[in-house]
Amino acid sequence: MLHLSLPYLTIALASLLGGVLASWKSAHPRRTAVATALLAFLSFLAAAHEADGRSLHDPLLPCFLADGLNAVPMAFYAALTLIVLVLAPRRDAADQAPAGMLLISLSIQIAYASAGWIPMMAGWWLSCLPFALGMFGTQKETRLTSGIRLASCLALTAAVLSATFFAEYGTLSVLFVTLAVVLRKGLFPLHAGVVHAFECGPLLPKALLFNGHLGVVLVARTQVASLSESAHHAFEFLSMAAVATVGIASLRAFAESKPRRLLAFLCISQASFMLAGITTANAEGITGALTHWLVVAAASTGLICIVRALEVRVSSTEDPLMHLGLAAKAPRLATFFLICGLALVGLPGTLGYCAEELIFHGMLQNHLIAGIVLLVATVFNAINLLRLYNTLFLGVLPKHVINIPDALPRERWPLTACILFLVLGGLMPRVVIGWRSDASDSIEKAVHAVSGH
Repeated sequence: MLHLSLPYLTIALASLLGGVLASWKSAHPRRTAVATALLAFLSFLAAAHEADGRSLHDPLLPCFLADGLNAVPMAFYAALTLIVLVLAPRRDAADQAPAGMLLISLSIQIAYASAGWIPMMAGWWLSCLPFALGMFGTQKETRLTSGIRLASCLALTAAVLSATFFAEYGTLSVLFVTLAVVLRKGLFPLHAGVVHAFECGPLLPKALLFNGHLGVVLVARTQVASLSESAHHAFEFLSMAAVATVGIASLRAFAESKPRRLLAFLCISQASFMLAGITTANAEGITGALTHWLVVAAASTGLICIVRALEVRVSSTEDPLMHLGLAAKAPRLATFFLICGLALVGLPGTLGYCAEELIFHGMLQNHLIAGIVLLVATVFNAINLLRLYNTLFLGVLPKHVINIPDALPRERWPLTACILFLVLGGLMPRVVIGWRSDASDSIEKAVHAVSGH
């Protein structure tokens, strides 16, 4: 068993836990949370740099490791946590909210770094805790949202128990893993839970939870570790369910006018591309899915943060009756929104285009009709994105909107970082794709070993 030279993962996870405790009752919770999130980011970045595709365990906590699959996402997710904490409006960064966001980040990172079933399960359960404790103020979740999240944790727990007491990665454990992924990812028809989560309650914490993409992590880990034929068939089912979700969500979005719900359907559809790609049996589709993971996380975080910033500025944003024309007062926010959105739906010249192109090629090789569905859904998602942009930023400015601030300095720099990643990654895709090639190779070899190709 190889180890990191220093306990980077221990330091990072301890920083997040310390930040939760320190910012919970702090007089300046955002400052405390940002400082600890920055330390965690640097530690995860150091672990990713040292791992460089190898599988290295933490010297203090060997149940955690950094390898080709999780090293880059851990550092990337730590950066997203930092971005959300900085971008959060004052009302969303008061009291216990920063501590709750750090607790969500801690839970996701524990699941990412896990070297076995137990830490993975602990991370899933821990992600429910901030909402159960009411750490985000008076904004309440719906029973549907909390119920689906709880059910996903119970399904994973059942998978762990069945793998422990029966046959590891046997039919029963794979069945429960599949159920956990369907619930967590919000595949059709359970995508309604994700829509309700976006529409009701705190939006920024939901962005962090959504962009953890723990369902994809669980599938990737199970693909590499499982040698059963049942797992191969289960993941073929997940692939088709993901393709159906991509198409249905892109169509369903046409009936929506509320920005939060429209954004939810857009994010659900694009995030389902990852699951469709990672369950293909070829390197192109898997690499595209792992790259799209980073694209969706960066682009959707930017979109969600901008929508929340507009809600704080203009009360009519939540359910507009007409086009709001906010580009007249907030041109920078309009530009950031458009670039993030176009990268999310795969505009040529952005990293989203490269990732989706790989997924399309991988899917078309195995399932022609599924590949066509993905192509058509991409067009629909682009239309829905422009509908959302038109509603928020184009048209005549309403009379009651006298003056609102454009992007504030603490909003400009994090959004600029997201834009630079999406654009420069599209101009130099080999760099980002190279980060994901080791994980793609290991998953492809495992899938081929099972399928007998």
